[in-house]
Amino acid sequence: MRHPDTIPEAIPPATAAPEKVDTSRRSLLRGIGLASVGAAALAAGCSKGEAIAAPAPAPAIPAVDKSVAIMGANESPFGPSPKAIEAMIAKASLTARYADDEGEELKKQIAAIEGVDPQQIFLANGSTPILAAFGEIIAAKGKGQLVTSIATYEGVPRSVLEYGAELITAPLTADFGIDLDAMAARITKKTTATYVCNPNNPTGNMVDPVKLRAFAIEASKTAPCFIDEAYLHLCDDYDANVMTSLLREGHNVVIGRTFSKIYGMAGQRLGYGIAKPELARQMGMATRMGGVNHLGIVAAMASLADKDFVPAMQPKFKAGRERLYNVAKGLGRKIASNPQASFVFFEVGMPNKDFADKMMAEGVRVVGRAWPEYDNWTRICVGEDWEMDRCEAALKKVLAV
Repeated sequence: MRHPDTIPEAIPPATAAPEKVDTSRRSLLRGIGLASVGAAALAAGCSKGEAIAAPAPAPAIPAVDKSVAIMGANESPFGPSPKAIEAMIAKASLTARYADDEGEELKKQIAAIEGVDPQQIFLANGSTPILAAFGEIIAAKGKGQLVTSIATYEGVPRSVLEYGAELITAPLTADFGIDLDAMAARITKKTTATYVCNPNNPTGNMVDPVKLRAFAIEASKTAPCFIDEAYLHLCDDYDANVMTSLLREGHNVVIGRTFSKIYGMAGQRLGYGIAKPELARQMGMATRMGGVNHLGIVAAMASLADKDFVPAMQPKFKAGRERLYNVAKGLGRKIASNPQASFVFFEVGMPNKDFADKMMAEGVRVVGRAWPEYDNWTRICVGEDWEMDRCEAALKKVLAV
């Protein structure tokens, strides 16, 4: 299933050839690492006493394609941990093998961090299969019912509808946040699950952790409560908002996570979930399919071992979302309050598709689809410096009063 945030909504304009060369640390590491692999392979192919040819020159550093600024996919513009890159290079030759043993080791590492049993952890190629599988399970062959918020991430709601079940949505609060009280009022005996994305996508804001905890405990008495924490590491206070304690206490809660966001691995596809053992086993059977991405697992373990990486990324995302917030505010736009993820959500005064087309004409790709009841709103994510500069200039032009 194609990730909805990566589907182009318009054809990029014709532009000159790509400019400049990327000299960022991650690109240099990429070039150095590939050169190391080539040198190692050359050496391995020569027996003792044979003349060794001069090392092949390092490959040219890839040019950065600046024809379009990607401001709609919610990727990390800062890339993965250098340790993850090094680990993937070192283990590249093992991709001919399935990663069953490595997957079990990763589950143990995650379980140790979260304080749960490894049997409660399941892996997938990104979080999308997790959301889709959960939707299928709770759809109950068309007899199920999901209660969630309007203007939230579509993974579980879309899956529920595809399998013929009922979708019940609650409106947002006055400041465009998830209304847990309104969701709670909609739970009935027919409800087979609730879903809360926190921080929420697309609004970017969060619910109060005390209220979320109380909601999850009560809702999970009726049916499993799925809390999607894909963006949680990006918020200002992770420790106050993480909800894995609910699982340690035995509540019927599912936590969804991904390495696509702060860990910069959107292209490597590695996600995981935490649930009660039986549901985790059921989910794992559905999401594992033929196996989980070998290099994704390798990179995930290296990322978890790099204790300095997440603290280094958090202020970068914070600075980026605050810049976007201030630009939208300066243009007099209504905006979802206190964004805590990698994006901001604001009103643009025109149909979303029209806005996306106008931004694309300026070389900026934003989300070209709308959320129900928010047809004139957009979500724009943090980008590299040049992307942010171009996006800001485009916004000021397109949204000029």
